[in-house]
Amino acid sequence: MLPNFYLYLASCVLLLALSCQVSMGTPMRMPRSLDSEKCSQCADLSRELVKNVKKLLDNENLFGGLNCSEQRVEVNSKTQTVLACEPNTDMNTRCSGQRNTTFSESECLRNIRIDLEHYAASLQAYKQADLSSTAQDTQNLLNICPSTQWVSSSQVADPKLTSGDPVDQRVHLCKVLKGFHLRVITISRAMGYISAGDHRK
Repeated sequence: MLPNFYLYLASCVLLLALSCQVSMGTPMRMPRSLDSEKCSQCADLSRELVKNVKKLLDNENLFGGLNCSEQRVEVNSKTQTVLACEPNTDMNTRCSGQRNTTFSESECLRNIRIDLEHYAASLQAYKQADLSSTAQDTQNLLNICPSTQWVSSSQVADPKLTSGDPVDQRVHLCKVLKGFHLRVITISRAMGYISAGDHRK
């Protein structure tokens, strides 16, 4: 009898959540979990993307005469990928300041999707150098990882990469790529964590 009550209670909560979504006029889409094969493939692609972005940062033709290492890092401020993709941690080993919530695969993937769309659009928009290879690698990661397709963020390119002085654009590209490099390291680690499946145990 008690299990039936809990099932009924869970159904009521779900119905209430759905009705709230309808009343607010926002579509509610359910993400699909990555199967192990696709997830492993996404983890491999994200590791390759880390290397490709690092190669761009080390490209002397792209940043010759500019000390890119001295420029500050600019990451996409419209996401919370680092927080959303933080793995579950044993309460006894939790550091001060870490979150006290469980890992949400769908929330992590949603933030990853928004980040990748933003950086893919920015790399494609930059016209002073051919960044199409890295932009395509970013797009491939978006296309191949099926569970990230449930959200559409309508990201646009960073406007500072397409307007203003060409030198300023190049300096800004350095900052953006440094931010992308850090963010894609986080993405790679998150995909590895999801691939391992420990959060589902």
